[in-house]
Amino acid sequence: MNRVDSVLTRAATPMTILLKVLMMLAGVVTMVLGVIITPLPGPFGVPVIILGLVILLRSSTWMKRQFVKQVKKHPHSLGKVRALLRPGAKILALVWLNMLRCERRLLSRRQRILYRFRNWLRGLLGHRRHNTDALAQA
Repeated sequence: MNRVDSVLTRAATPMTILLKVLMMLAGVVTMVLGVIITPLPGPFGVPVIILGLVILLRSSTWMKRQFVKQVKKHPHSLGKVRALLRPGAKILALVWLNMLRCERRLLSRRQRILYRFRNWLRGLLGHRRHNTDALAQA
């Protein structure tokens, strides 16, 4: 059985098709909204664009294929976005790491707020990491 026959034998109800089209439309509208609000102060445009991309990728097989092709062509710039889209991705950890990287690239040491917050939080928690060498010697 070739691919066309397998696609034709699957029962696609009109409701399923309508739902897919509505999801794709919602993804496109969300991405356009993200592009519109990108010039506003604050980093609100990029998360909205990524949310629209997630909705679009979940509803369209063709779009998934195109996205994978683009990731293979541009792994450095789109690899991080793909990491966020994987199931079970630690989104907060990835966002925090990228915020620290951006701060390090854009600001001088005296202006880095997130770096100081991270050090303050480490001091508050008392460096909860265990020293494995000390445990091995005991």
